[in-house]
Amino acid sequence: MVDLSIKNLRMHFSGVRALDDVSFRVKEGEIFSLIGANGSGKSTLFNCINRYCVPQDGSIHYNELSVLDLPPHSIVELGIARTFQNLQNVPYMTLLDNILLGAHKQLSTADTIKRWISRKEREREEFMALEVMSFLGIDNFEAKYLSGQPYAIQKLVEIARALISKPKLILLDEPAAGMNEQETLEISKIILEIRDVLGITVLLVEHDMNLVMKISDRICVLESGKIIALGDPKEVKENPDVIRSYLGEHVNA
Repeated sequence: MVDLSIKNLRMHFSGVRALDDVSFRVKEGEIFSLIGANGSGKSTLFNCINRYCVPQDGSIHYNELSVLDLPPHSIVELGIARTFQNLQNVPYMTLLDNILLGAHKQLSTADTIKRWISRKEREREEFMALEVMSFLGIDNFEAKYLSGQPYAIQKLVEIARALISKPKLILLDEPAAGMNEQETLEISKIILEIRDVLGITVLLVEHDMNLVMKISDRICVLESGKIIALGDPKEVKENPDVIRSYLGEHVNA
């Protein structure tokens, strides 16, 4: 099993504890969601997994390898990809070229030079990108510039750029943020298909609790850097601490 294991993770900034003894395991093939109010530690946790931040204590292992012992650029090679809440797209590039940027993250400088002089390599990467675009239903937009495209399309480009690296684990940072009801429904279907069709494990941060409750296998609830609940959606939804601290009346039965 290719699992993500996080043990006793601690991270603080200027005396403020962003993560306080956080431990959990994401099992291969599941959709595992992190929820919590703003400032609860979700983004910090993602940043630690990606090595954008280095925790003061604890361990992160993926496929039995210590993530914290690797340089940041090696995380993609390990099979972990990520999207961002704040879109990392380039407005004045086409959708296709924006997505191809995800393929380049795996390349060394020599490989990058080789790619630009190799028409065959460029065609191979474009084929991969078009496959991902077709999977997400945006293949008709390949030659269009990203600037001016609907926000939902831009969010899908962010996901496509992560998928082109062919990850085994994808970290989705609020993929439904800013979406209307219909777009959120489509995103939920896409997340399920990422797991069920592509066979990719999903670690999800999301504020839309109805989406989280419908598609998650397990949910971890963070509050001020600490885990206050961990379990399946029914267990979490009925947890008094979670109801009091976060869920309230916002989740449909």
